Amino acid sequence: MVVTHKDRKENGRRVLVVGAGGSMTRAFLRAMAQAAPTDLRFDLRDLSEEAALAAAGIFGDGRAHGSRLDLFDEPALHAAASGAAFVVNGAGPFQRTAEPVRRAAISAGADYFDIDDDVESARGALAMSAMAEQAGVALYVGCGASPGLTNVLALDLVCRLDDVEAIEVAWCVGDEGPVELGRSVIAHTLHMGAGDYDGWRNGELVKRRSFATMRRLPLPGLLRQPFYECAHPEPVMLASSFRQVRDVTCWGTLHPSPLNGVIRGVAEAERAGHIGAEAAIDFLRAAIAGMPTDPRAEKLAIGGVKRQIRDGEISWADYWFFVLNSLLKRRYPTRAATAALVRGTVAGQPIELLRYIDSTPPSSPLKQMEIATGCAEAAFFLEALDRSATGNIGCLFPERWVEPAAFYRRFELCLPPGAGSWLGPVLSRSTSDAPFSRLDDRP
Repeated sequence: MVVTHKDRKENGRRVLVVGAGGSMTRAFLRAMAQAAPTDLRFDLRDLSEEAALAAAGIFGDGRAHGSRLDLFDEPALHAAASGAAFVVNGAGPFQRTAEPVRRAAISAGADYFDIDDDVESARGALAMSAMAEQAGVALYVGCGASPGLTNVLALDLVCRLDDVEAIEVAWCVGDEGPVELGRSVIAHTLHMGAGDYDGWRNGELVKRRSFATMRRLPLPGLLRQPFYECAHPEPVMLASSFRQVRDVTCWGTLHPSPLNGVIRGVAEAERAGHIGAEAAIDFLRAAIAGMPTDPRAEKLAIGGVKRQIRDGEISWADYWFFVLNSLLKRRYPTRAATAALVRGTVAGQPIELLRYIDSTPPSSPLKQMEIATGCAEAAFFLEALDRSATGNIGCLFPERWVEPAAFYRRFELCLPPGAGSWLGPVLSRSTSDAPFSRLDDRP
């Protein structure tokens, strides 16, 4: 039996968090420990009981407890969701985990919340919207950095135009030193590095090839950085929210630039059957963690970098500097970006607007992907918590329910010290070859 919205009011203030041991979810929980209302109770679950217990220790005041849960054990998942006011899904890859957790939340009459960054599961959320509406619950989908912050920046700019023709969002993840990433994160990265995905062109859903198109963007510290069209959910999300928009593109990149060639080389080899999926994941996990790697996979990766050189995306100097730094195990200065560009008209005149999250200050915590994502997730969750009694139901991508200026204030409160002046100004230009200049109406 599906629990109704009326019944859900009696469910109290328990928040079930699935996949509580992930690094981004831990960053979310650290922000929650500081900013969440004290009457919330966090039921933290993970496939690893040890990870769930460690996550509960973040609070240190009895508001959280941890235990083991296999989310693919349907009866156990539904039992865990029963009685929750919110179900937060931090377990990836979302193309595998989102549907069962969403169904459990809907059956329990609980609002659902995630940082979904897969195209397929974003489309799946739209398909489940009617089911959620009937149950009187909300599906808050894609509430991280990208998607999430990117959607809010895009909404901010769309609201400043009379007509909108195209939306572009962008993200950059920089060198954070040797890091052990989970297999689901690497699997998502491989998915972005090669293959077809659902994009939005000329006002309709079309198949696009991930990493096949490159451009550069006028972002601080990243003027020479190649950005690649990539398999990400923003085109599905923003196109469904802004029906009049003809083109939506997500551009992604890793810094230093040759890392994109490494990812693409291995991803395309995996897609062509030259390396198995598990072997590809093992190679990339070891490479990112600074551990020894399989020489056969190394050749595939180097092939991807050399293709970048042939296509004019990077230079030989970039390549040899990358090799030298790798041999000496030297880190690059960490670069990161989250941005949106929108093209349209104001008073009949063409205009392009740009806004970004500024992580250029040396001590900015927003250079770290898990902090940017986790703090954004915390800000979205607190906004959703405030709206839980307003009757929001169905599939809700960020641009459908967030007010940008209010969200920026909430995000500010969730950031750790050192972020500085993190919100970039609104920049504009009248033609694509003109320089951007600053608008004076920054909120």
